Amino acid sequence: MIDTLGKVDGLPADQMDQARDALFHADNPFLIVLVGAFNTGKSSIVNALLGEAVLGVGPTPTTDRIIIMRQGPSVQRVASAEVDTVFHPSPLLERVSLVDTPGLESIFTGHDETTRRFLHRADIVLLVMLATQAMSQSNSEYLQALRTYGKRIILVVNQIDLLDSEERATLKNFVIQQGKAQLGAMPEVWMVSAKLAMQAAQKTPRDPALWDDSGFAQIESFITDALSDSARVRQKLETPLQIVRNVTNVALSEVRSEQNALVDYRKSAQNVRSQMEQSAREQQTTMQQVIDNLDKAFMETITRGQKAIRDMFAPTKTVSMAAGGLAELSGLARFNRRFGGRTQAKNAFDVQHVTEPLDQIPRLVDELGPRLEGRDVKDVDDLIGYTRREIQALPAALQAKLVGKLQSPISYDRSILPAARTNLVALVDQAKSAEFARIDSAVQNTLVVLAIYEIAVILIALVIGFAFGASTNGGQWVLLVLTVIVLVLGGLAILPVRGFLMARAYADRLEGLNTDLDIAFKRAAEQQIAFGSRLRQDAVTPFLRLVDSQTTQVDVVKAELEKHQQTLTGLEKELSALRE
Repeated sequence: MIDTLGKVDGLPADQMDQARDALFHADNPFLIVLVGAFNTGKSSIVNALLGEAVLGVGPTPTTDRIIIMRQGPSVQRVASAEVDTVFHPSPLLERVSLVDTPGLESIFTGHDETTRRFLHRADIVLLVMLATQAMSQSNSEYLQALRTYGKRIILVVNQIDLLDSEERATLKNFVIQQGKAQLGAMPEVWMVSAKLAMQAAQKTPRDPALWDDSGFAQIESFITDALSDSARVRQKLETPLQIVRNVTNVALSEVRSEQNALVDYRKSAQNVRSQMEQSAREQQTTMQQVIDNLDKAFMETITRGQKAIRDMFAPTKTVSMAAGGLAELSGLARFNRRFGGRTQAKNAFDVQHVTEPLDQIPRLVDELGPRLEGRDVKDVDDLIGYTRREIQALPAALQAKLVGKLQSPISYDRSILPAARTNLVALVDQAKSAEFARIDSAVQNTLVVLAIYEIAVILIALVIGFAFGASTNGGQWVLLVLTVIVLVLGGLAILPVRGFLMARAYADRLEGLNTDLDIAFKRAAEQQIAFGSRLRQDAVTPFLRLVDSQTTQVDVVKAELEKHQQTLTGLEKELSALRE
């Protein structure tokens, strides 16, 4: 229990002291504590029970410290911080220890508080009052205060030797009625005279009649007979058990209050995490917007490139294509290109402005970094401002447990996206130049093949014509010419199909480059986003770590305290069995 209580934040120090005192109490004899105003005869009552004047008495306060009377082989006084222990060989002290306390109304500052701090150790409290001042206003107030300790209280009226028998009976009834009104139950009242008891004790042998008249026979009988071994054990253990029960209740109350307080801070921590998750999602959205724009640029390039290719192989361009084929075959086209001439593919791509959308990609890539950084910096500042306000609202005890500081990052890593830019631009250049070169080469090869085909058809027709010569009639010549025309036109008709296939292949290759660009760009962007997420996390980690650790600790302590309560309940049942 002591170990668990040490983990309870905010537990008043006096509660921990009481728990430690409970251990002390359980290992010490049964304590009967005498309290009351000074000069009511508390010390005299102790002296009379011991049979000699061990404690000083007088008209002014003589007891300014707690004095515990314990059984020992000889009279010896041992002083400690606030408590003096007096050892005495009285057989009475083998069963109980008597505790004399400073007067509750002592004129010496601090006596009253000293007595109150010791009361929780008492097994039985004797409230001593003078017969001439019984149940005065101050005594009534003392009784109400003592009631809160949950101790067994016996009212002791001293100096009854000053009253006759009728006055004693009247006074006792009065004290009983007043005590009942204050305690809510019928009180025990002892009518005693420490003066007569001391006189009886100092005679050898002790004067039994005088001892009986003093009322001390009742006290002695209570200690030796009423407080039997089982009764003393039960009541002795009930006291520390009740102390620990009370402290446990206070500790649980503190823990529950801390749990309730942590509910708000857990919500704050969850808000911080939610903000970070929302920021990450929004940064992902920003990245996706750029990727969408990159895709749009590629799709626009693909659309324009396919149109340029289809235009080159359109039926209306067959004559120019055929001429281009002859130029390629004759070498004139290469000669023309060497001196800066433009190919058909170059002309077609320029007319459609095919590569213009790709020119936007470096700018789109470069714009993402500042957008992410601006959001990262703003979010970190907002999170720090929010968590600082939450920390200031924490109880001082929790604030003291904060490890680390909330602070904005000293630097920002801007190298992630620029490092990936080279590869991204290389992919764009490949889409612009390499793919155009591929198309240009394919067009040239197609024109050469077309030219060879057309020439081959014409040459074959001429050979056939010359072979047959004059023997060929007019109808056969017509058929030959028609055949040549059909073959030539058939070759030219294949051009649109070739254009379609080339456009499709071009689109597939650019879509592949687009995918590669998206993957490379997304990888770099996600690294930048992850860096920003770490900045946010690092900035508020002290707060989140504090809330998480305290939540776990409070839950663990609460579970331990509840387990201790179950143990206390079991002990209480065992003590009840002793009573039976």
